[in-house]
Amino acid sequence: KRLIRVAHSMAHQPDRSIPVAAGDWGQACGTYRFLNNESVSPAAILAAHTARCVQRAAPMPVVLAVNDTTSLNYSGHLCTSGLGLVNNKTGKTRGLFLHSLLAFSPEEQPLGVLDMQFWARDPSTFGINHQRNSRPIEQKESYKWLRSYRALQARAAQTPDTRWVFVADREADLYELFELAQAAPSNPAVLVRVQHDRGLEGSSQRLFAHLASAPEAGQIQVTVPRRPGQAARTATVTIRFCPVEVSAPLLKEQRPRQQLWAVEAIELDPPAKAEGLHWRLLTTLPVNDLAEAIEKVRWYCVRWAIEVFHKVLKSGFAVETAQLQSAQRLQRYVTIKAVLAWRVMAMTYLGRERPDGPIGNILEPDEWQVLQVVMKSAAKKLTGEPRLRDVIRWVGRLGGHMGRRCDGSPGPLSLLRGLQRLADLTAGWNQAMTTIKCA
Repeated sequence: KRLIRVAHSMAHQPDRSIPVAAGDWGQACGTYRFLNNESVSPAAILAAHTARCVQRAAPMPVVLAVNDTTSLNYSGHLCTSGLGLVNNKTGKTRGLFLHSLLAFSPEEQPLGVLDMQFWARDPSTFGINHQRNSRPIEQKESYKWLRSYRALQARAAQTPDTRWVFVADREADLYELFELAQAAPSNPAVLVRVQHDRGLEGSSQRLFAHLASAPEAGQIQVTVPRRPGQAARTATVTIRFCPVEVSAPLLKEQRPRQQLWAVEAIELDPPAKAEGLHWRLLTTLPVNDLAEAIEKVRWYCVRWAIEVFHKVLKSGFAVETAQLQSAQRLQRYVTIKAVLAWRVMAMTYLGRERPDGPIGNILEPDEWQVLQVVMKSAAKKLTGEPRLRDVIRWVGRLGGHMGRRCDGSPGPLSLLRGLQRLADLTAGWNQAMTTIKCA
């Protein structure tokens, strides 16, 4: 019950401090006690949400489990214990690392948060990166990918009719990950962007050259989201693919070779000031024709969504501003807000891809009544009942989205600001109605 109350207050005041979001001192004290409770773990906070996520995934033939790491900067919180280094400047930047595992449909529908890992980098380990080849993977930060994969294995076992695909960027190009994925046919598949130019069994060529020599299979267009200094664009890429038998890397020669499939996507004529796309992907899934190669490229495009998730978590929910006294309390706090960040992303998807869905999925009845009053002029222009897309746009306008034709649909940050303003308006409306009834 306390968790639900805390989450409700944070959802309505996403970027505010705990006292402001709680509304009064009694509720704020309850929130602090909850976050201070050592018997409450981030995994327990996430458990019910993850169970619902698995239920949403069960009817789907394919689900993408996308994961990535981000840093949480708490350098200004000098009294917070349990923090570590988050960059290579000793003592300059303190905080935590967060590794998130989220489930998406191949159409990029957010299904939920599957797993979250937190850790603080020990200052005593600074400067030992040159020893990485002599240490077992269990002692390296890269072991996070294997922990994340094992968490996915547990979820996948609950949905035997769903094909789960573990999707990650170049940092996850680990021989141990492919080895673990191919240990049993029922294991989740792996789709990873290549970092290492690996050796190939029985060939003098290495992976990159072998893939480049494969015949061009076709071309597709992919949407490249905007980045700092680069506008969003549609890129035309050429596709190559081939099966490969990857040799074990140096110092791991005793490990068995891995039968994988490689896909390459190279952008044609990228803009002058933009870095062209050049993806080399390795997967445990068979790629026998152009359609299957295109499918794997489309799936990898969904990986951008987890970067949006981390942006919403840090910019929209302001998790880096929390003034808490220990890393354990921060972990509980961030876990609650991670579920709320997923909710905002899910709303964004519904507004774009399911415009005729029920309004009750995103708004409470009193919030809908207030929104109708506030957007009365916009509601008059509708010829029939408002659709979910209309409601999403109205909430976005409350959050600063201009709503012009060229602006497209509201993004998650606009929706988040709009929901916060709508919550304030609804609270004022309910208080006014209560006062009138009492009078």
